[in-house]
Amino acid sequence: MKRLQCDVVIAGCGAAGLYTALKLPRNYKIVMLAKGDIQTCDSMLAQGGISVLHDKDDYDSFYEDTMRAGHYENRPESVDILIRSSRTIINDLISYGVRFNRTPSGELAYTREGAHSRPRILFHEDITGREITETLLLQVRACRNVEIYENTEMVDILVDQGTGDQKVCTGIRAEDHDNADEVYEIYSRFTVLATGGIGGCFEHSTNFPILTGDGCRIAAKHGVALEHMDYVQIHPTSLYSSEPGRSFLISESARGEGAILLNSKMERFCDELQPRDVVAQAILAEMRREGTKHVWLSFERIKPSIIKTHFKHIYEYCLAQGYDILSEPIPVVPAQHYFMGGIRVNTNAETTMSRLFAVGETACTGVHGKNRLASNSLLECLVFARRAAERIIIEHTKDMRPTMDPSVLNVATEQHIRYALQEDMPSGDVSTDAVVSGRKHARVEVIAKQDGVIAGLAVFTHVFEILDPTTVVTSLVRDGDRIHAGQLLASVEGDVRILLAGERTALNYLQHMSGVATYTRRMVDLLAAAGSHAKLVDTRKTTPGMRVFDKAAVRIGGGGNHRTGLSDAVLLKDNHINAAGGVKPAIAAARMRVSFMCKIEVECETIEMVREAVEAGADVIMLDNMSRDDMRESIRLIDHRALCEISGNVSEENVAQLADLDVDIISSGALTHSSGIVDISMKHLEILD
Repeated sequence: MKRLQCDVVIAGCGAAGLYTALKLPRNYKIVMLAKGDIQTCDSMLAQGGISVLHDKDDYDSFYEDTMRAGHYENRPESVDILIRSSRTIINDLISYGVRFNRTPSGELAYTREGAHSRPRILFHEDITGREITETLLLQVRACRNVEIYENTEMVDILVDQGTGDQKVCTGIRAEDHDNADEVYEIYSRFTVLATGGIGGCFEHSTNFPILTGDGCRIAAKHGVALEHMDYVQIHPTSLYSSEPGRSFLISESARGEGAILLNSKMERFCDELQPRDVVAQAILAEMRREGTKHVWLSFERIKPSIIKTHFKHIYEYCLAQGYDILSEPIPVVPAQHYFMGGIRVNTNAETTMSRLFAVGETACTGVHGKNRLASNSLLECLVFARRAAERIIIEHTKDMRPTMDPSVLNVATEQHIRYALQEDMPSGDVSTDAVVSGRKHARVEVIAKQDGVIAGLAVFTHVFEILDPTTVVTSLVRDGDRIHAGQLLASVEGDVRILLAGERTALNYLQHMSGVATYTRRMVDLLAAAGSHAKLVDTRKTTPGMRVFDKAAVRIGGGGNHRTGLSDAVLLKDNHINAAGGVKPAIAAARMRVSFMCKIEVECETIEMVREAVEAGADVIMLDNMSRDDMRESIRLIDHRALCEISGNVSEENVAQLADLDVDIISSGALTHSSGIVDISMKHLEILD
């Protein structure tokens, strides 16, 4: 099994997946998966075109056309977003190099399709989907931050339990069909499902056979909400064939330009510009009435010059099948074409599982309602792919969680690590020296043996770098990630003697910091679940020499830091107050002797001390080991004139009971003195040469 780490993994390389990748920053590492080869996606097959708001006066009719086609079961907000975003999408595509057909004067050429009240469809000949998708693919291939894996099928998503009942998607499990079905576990900050439709589940479909609703099936397995799974669109006109395989689509725009439907007597029997479901039902009714397997589509009303330009590829394909549409009608029959249902998403393409997005045909945005308006599909997939990317950027920025990255490994921490190594092997590693002679290149895996929150990866790495700078640590998780027993966290590669010698010291830091982060996260979650907005912070009750590591772990766990040391701020405790002769004299003396930039906090054990601290103008008032009634009265007295802190024997067992108190800060020494460790080990050492 191969394990990869990225910021965003996208299952699907059609227009929706490609556009999502393009709209993400170039410093994001992105992995894209194509179930087949890169050309095998339905975006390549779209013939007619892409809808766009023609001008500002077109909004009402565009909106009504979309709603009417969808039997008014569309989500109005999604339709509004689609229409108002359309011109931006078109301008973006043109900037990438998409070659929409133009008039002789150079203006964009518009065509009309069924159920549209006016021409508002942009197109490139009769292969608009291929033009857009190949242009986007060219742009993506030029992005150094994107890796594309073809013939690699998503078989599942990776899921973390998260907080409470909220599951979190942490990536994708996939099989590489080019390499004996090798399995990948791709861990990512965000996952985007762009797996296309369900046509491969039907005997007659215009879709590629590999499109079998994988995204919907896997989402359902994990309890992700689906919507309107029975809303399947039948396209009125595919070229009739008795041969098995994908049906060839005859574009909606053919009827928009004047092609007409005829029965076996060559009589016109319906209005060809009605919505697709209405036309399809009329065709099926006529077939039943006449007992035939198809009806006919005639291009006799369309100029030959338009047929050979606008419908060039349809003309050539039909000619190869023995039909000359310049001089004769062709047999057509309805076929499964599009899926309006799918994974339910909001207007930012977010599913009901955290960090899992869905775009394109696998998603149900609500734009199409019960029946899609022609040429709205390419527009929809691009509009909501862009919104997915924008949302990921916002969430990614919010997720810039604290970490102890190498930049904070200063002289003090460096000395601490070197002392720890010296403590562990004052005269070398006699065990390793006894069984290993000479340098051997090896790799070992770092595996969690308990659930928890990981913290200290940079320190873990630095231990090995001090011993040998050529050692390479590859992390599959980041500080602050929730981890599970049995999960592969990282691999370490280098001289086997270094891996063995540094193992215990590196793990000691990692286990200890992860223990602090885990305990902190539990307390933060308990406060949040109870409705508190107070900031949970640590104290100076840390193991000597470990303070910088402990306080970094608290931040990684979601907490905050109180003073790092006595030099940071004034905290007047009981002995300071006794020495000064009372609360007011203590505060007055501090004001005279410290900079105006330095805050003054007072530890209060009684309501009277709180009253004095407020009157003396303390910046922060700590309620230390007070009863609940006294804390409530003290909070009333402070009345937001100073920051209010609760302290004293706060632990995992009682922190939630403080949630209903209107305070700013809750401090707990237990974060660093009672947290324990998270059990992590280095296993499966393998000699590579």
